[in-house]
Amino acid sequence: MGKTRASFCFVVLLVLSIPVQGHIALHITHQYANLNAQSLIGLPMGSHKTVVDKDGNLHWSQWSLKRRPLDVPFGFSAQLDGELAIQLFWVSASGSEAPFRVTSQQLYQNRYPFIVTRLEANGLSAQELAFSTQMGGQGLDVVQITFTNPSAAPLTLEARMSGKRRNLPAFADGPALATQDGYLVALGESEAGRFSPDAHDLVLVWRVTIPARSSEALVLKRPYNFLEKNRTSLARVPAARLLNQAVESWQRFWSRGIKIDLPEKEIEDFFYSSLAYVFILTERGPQGDLWALDGPAGYRQYWGRGEYFQARAMEVSGYLNIAGETVQHAFRLQEDDGEWDGPPISGWPSWDNTGGEAAAVWDYYLFTRNKDWLKQAYPYLLAAARWIQFHREETEVPAEAPRGSKPINRQIPWSCRKEPNPPLKPGEKPYWWGLLPWGYGDSGLPEGHNFPANVMALYAVKCAWQAAAELGHSSDSAWLSHEYADYRRAILTAIHRSIQFETGEPPYLPAMPTYPEAAISQSFLAVYPTGLFSPDDPLVTGILTRMERSELQGLPTNMAWMGPSGVWPGESMNVAETYLRRDEIQKTINMLVAALNHSYTTKVWKEEIRVDQNLPVACANSPHARKIKDQMGTGDMPEAWANANLVNLVRDILLREKGRALYLLSGIPADWIEVGEHIDVQNAPTTLGNGAVSFRLSYPAAGKMVLELTASATSLNAIARFPIGKGHVITSARVNKQPIKAVQASTVTLNHAHGPVRVEVTFR
Repeated sequence: MGKTRASFCFVVLLVLSIPVQGHIALHITHQYANLNAQSLIGLPMGSHKTVVDKDGNLHWSQWSLKRRPLDVPFGFSAQLDGELAIQLFWVSASGSEAPFRVTSQQLYQNRYPFIVTRLEANGLSAQELAFSTQMGGQGLDVVQITFTNPSAAPLTLEARMSGKRRNLPAFADGPALATQDGYLVALGESEAGRFSPDAHDLVLVWRVTIPARSSEALVLKRPYNFLEKNRTSLARVPAARLLNQAVESWQRFWSRGIKIDLPEKEIEDFFYSSLAYVFILTERGPQGDLWALDGPAGYRQYWGRGEYFQARAMEVSGYLNIAGETVQHAFRLQEDDGEWDGPPISGWPSWDNTGGEAAAVWDYYLFTRNKDWLKQAYPYLLAAARWIQFHREETEVPAEAPRGSKPINRQIPWSCRKEPNPPLKPGEKPYWWGLLPWGYGDSGLPEGHNFPANVMALYAVKCAWQAAAELGHSSDSAWLSHEYADYRRAILTAIHRSIQFETGEPPYLPAMPTYPEAAISQSFLAVYPTGLFSPDDPLVTGILTRMERSELQGLPTNMAWMGPSGVWPGESMNVAETYLRRDEIQKTINMLVAALNHSYTTKVWKEEIRVDQNLPVACANSPHARKIKDQMGTGDMPEAWANANLVNLVRDILLREKGRALYLLSGIPADWIEVGEHIDVQNAPTTLGNGAVSFRLSYPAAGKMVLELTASATSLNAIARFPIGKGHVITSARVNKQPIKAVQASTVTLNHAHGPVRVEVTFR
């Protein structure tokens, strides 16, 4: 025994000592996925979205934007008043049975927003594929279940389907389930077995005996708002053709935008599937305008602060027209006094919504450079800036002011905790002097005067100021410039006063004037997108340092409601954006990978995940939050912010704007590309006014890389960083066969580039 063991160890050591050739692909484990996950199928820009649970059942809500009042209580649509339950059983000759158990779930071909659920029971295996498609203008969900019997004897199984529509139960009718008011919930199709009702007609049973080493399939079609009497028309198209149509429709959709080709295929797949989720969660309202929603059920609402990140994901991916429609929707939501806010039934008043709306408007202009559109949008930006200017006065009313002139604290649906109000020294101004009035904190921030809301509102003023300058409105530009400077001064003063309440070292960017250690998720808005703080500012370094000390499972804690006990993967990717802007590539990638490992296997996230029940939550008075168990998620799923932030981060790793220059490959680590591989980006929009750019990085031989850049006729300033690895430096560079000296370590600077540019570098 000892000799055998020693030989085995020698073989293992020998294998480990052999140099590995070729690219070792990144592998996402999903090891930290939340336990209460769910997935989603649907059509882009459609009102129908279907949740697929972890057992493969379908749930959908009839409370689309077109069918519900806009003040429906928070989470009401999460009640999901439609369902198709699918239960599978192995049945023995004696009549005993065993349920199929789910072994895995993933996306179809790792990219398409179709859910593949694999199950097993007593030697039988099943693969359930759920997807959404259209047939002659009729939208429908299709579930195709393929059963395989690998054994040498026949085996029997039963599929039991039950369901409802608008909470009306469905009854079995031949191979169908239909409600008493005549609507079809599901139609079953199979070339084998037989359909029958249960004793109460509430369950449609399909029973089949599968021969040895054979397979049989069951297809379920669930059309949207379809009368049962017309069900024969559904049987004309086979499921295989519908699947091909669904695949081709997404291929066509993706082909309209940016094209990326990466050696890291899991990142590439995440990019495209995340795009799909963002567009599935973009829905037309009752007036035909597009709403960028935050989730399919509990968060089937519109938040202005989320609009920026979702619209930006559409823009950086090349879907400018769709992004423009979602931004246009914001105009209709503005109040006549200029106020922009979020849903009144969840998170109102939350002043960062104003900044999100204004940022989305300005970003759309930067990507399109459409001045006629900006002229249409300008009055809304101006009105928002006026509202901010006037309502800052609410925090400047003196304590001795008459009762009638004192501002009120607006009603808030629920409370996290009170904002501390320490005593002031004689003559000292309130800690929130010159900020926006008392408002909703959200994300675990106490109600009061948090900095992220003010930072985003300040950015709204900046967007209006930039628009005024762009359109030549000199008088508006003058007062907006003054207002921006005054508001900025008030925020920075409050921030530096807040540092006195911080404990420990180093000083850090605080969350609130008198409660600096509150949740940090939104604090990084001060860096991206607002640019109020440099990514290398000491206070930004301070908050990153403190964040790194308390990381769990590779992600920062104290992000929001879960406080020190939880992580927020979607918002962690915004933190990664700060690392990227600090040129800390490995930290950027580490956080990206950690966020991906917290996704469910179908490439979706819930909002927060609790990871340590022994640590406190943000809101001590919330019994619900305290009861959440480890690895359980909160909020809706998919969370649109998370998928949008993934798209934005991957794009920024590949190319991003900084000032008037385009930074190429600034976040790509050396181990993402090996000899013989390439990174390809085609038709990537930018905000530099140069049109879309395309580039391809190839690695033809050791010590040599080639970058081929295609820009428009307009000249482009670009800084290309070659992923040559730590300790390596570029030794020579040629641009269009001409040697250049604008080389530093791993970067090459291209000034006034236009047309095709070929950069060849050697390095050692």
